[in-house]
Amino acid sequence: MTSTWEEHQKLLDDLDRQRTEREAREAQERQEAAEAPLREQALELARAPVDLTRYRNERNLMLFPFCSTAKAKRVKGIRYVSADGKRWLEVTANYDYGMAKIWDFDILRFALSKAGEVALQVGYFPNSIEFSGYECLKALNRSDQGKNYRWFRDAINRLCLTGYKGNIFRENERTTEVFTLIQASYEDETGKIERIRLVFNERIVESIKLFKGLLSINQDVINEEAGIKKRLLELVAVSKGKELSWTVKLERLQALCAHEGIVKEFKRQLKEYCLPWDVSFNKAVGGGQNVIFTDRTVNTATGP
Repeated sequence: MTSTWEEHQKLLDDLDRQRTEREAREAQERQEAAEAPLREQALELARAPVDLTRYRNERNLMLFPFCSTAKAKRVKGIRYVSADGKRWLEVTANYDYGMAKIWDFDILRFALSKAGEVALQVGYFPNSIEFSGYECLKALNRSDQGKNYRWFRDAINRLCLTGYKGNIFRENERTTEVFTLIQASYEDETGKIERIRLVFNERIVESIKLFKGLLSINQDVINEEAGIKKRLLELVAVSKGKELSWTVKLERLQALCAHEGIVKEFKRQLKEYCLPWDVSFNKAVGGGQNVIFTDRTVNTATGP
């Protein structure tokens, strides 16, 4: 009798699951049909030059260490685990090209910025974007020279071939996802990348569409040459948000910046940078040190 009841219950559960999946598919099909005109319009605009009103990046790419911050080729992987142990990320480099560098991510920042402009005009964020090498270099304040086109080609290889594993985007502790951030195809008959098409990973698109994950960034991020400082300009801004200050343990900040040296050297670099915030240190509970980034207007108002 118990076995029969269990079988009956399993059948009901299966029917409920099938109904839920069917309803989800039907809802997605209706949404895709409704968005089809917007999608086509967005993809058409995504192929044409667009004037940027601001630079943008995706929130998770700003929060977590997705790339190397060193000028030298990095082959050693990155392993990051959040303070509560629930979120983690592994970054794996391609042996021939090395890991994607933070300067390579300027290309991704440009692509996301252009896609963001399309979304502002149409109301739909495209999953791919097209542009020329010249268009991208101009937006990144890089000259129209052969060395920059060589960097561009190498950067695209690193961006496409750097692998990721973890649960950063979907926050599911039980599921490990393996992915890359973009796919690319390009035409390069003259050596100046006449046309390139970047396809964003679905996780980036979902973050932007469902969780408002596309954020404006300061142009200083694009212009900055120092790797760690470039990383800090995004990381501190997104972590602090609208708060007056942000406190983080020194060792965790070092991990978030993908710094490979010793903590003492990392702290020395922090002290040397001219950042938009005041930087101070104090003892952390349990040992080590905290780093505090504070708006300068706060210290001006409350100081002696």
